[in-house]
Amino acid sequence: MMLRLWLSLSILLALGVALAVPGFLAFSSLAFWTGPGPAAILAGEWYPYEKLYGLLPALVGSLWAALLALAIAIPSGLAAAVVSAELLSHRWRALVRIGMELMAAVPSVVYGLVGLWLLLPLLQTAFGLLTGHSLLAAGLLLALMILPTFMTLGEDALRAVPADQREAAMALGLNWPACLGRVILVQAWPGLRSAALLALGRVLGETMAVMLVVGSLDRLPRPWWNLLQPAQTLTSRIGREIGEAAFGSLHFAALMACALLLAAMGSGIAFLAHRRGADR
Repeated sequence: MMLRLWLSLSILLALGVALAVPGFLAFSSLAFWTGPGPAAILAGEWYPYEKLYGLLPALVGSLWAALLALAIAIPSGLAAAVVSAELLSHRWRALVRIGMELMAAVPSVVYGLVGLWLLLPLLQTAFGLLTGHSLLAAGLLLALMILPTFMTLGEDALRAVPADQREAAMALGLNWPACLGRVILVQAWPGLRSAALLALGRVLGETMAVMLVVGSLDRLPRPWWNLLQPAQTLTSRIGREIGEAAFGSLHFAALMACALLLAAMGSGIAFLAHRRGADR
């Protein structure tokens, strides 16, 4: 009886939190949606002291940082997962696994400090930048942060492929590269896809490390493909300005609108990951 009551209360608490967080964000951002309105999502000027709350620079910055991080982390993480799952011995695989899990456990602020003191001077010297703060720095740092997550989940997906399918492919005359491309990666694809979606969710929600290296400049890149300019993301904007915004002000409501957009994107990614997992 007590166990059933405890489990029921736990489920109700989880459902309550899942509904309360987006409800709080929607209520807190109501002044933004009824004031500047949804059209501000596509506006390019963010000057809170002039009542301008355009979200487009931060949205574009978040998108660029996420795409760059995924473009770097997924190919390299997939290669590392294949080597670890298919080629390394059990001892070396365990060592690599422990190393990746330790990297995943490092707090994001530590990655941010590493980026601040090592990555920014490197980019400044390599590209002749003024400070090194840029979308490129944010993308590289995020790629480093999500690499362990994608690699370990990808390794799990590859090792979950039944051994008899490998043996059947080899019995049909396929060499190892052909077996990898035609059988193993195909069978592991749902797990790899879910790993990529989870990595994307972390990229979009990361705050401290991005805030330290992106430059926090509310301006669209000029030209739009220039990743060497300082920029802004939704998370870095919230992190930098939430302490300055008075509770209940339009500025506060605009920051809550940024948080609501992040929550909606994260929920969409989680839904896709769940659907892909259910399809397996």
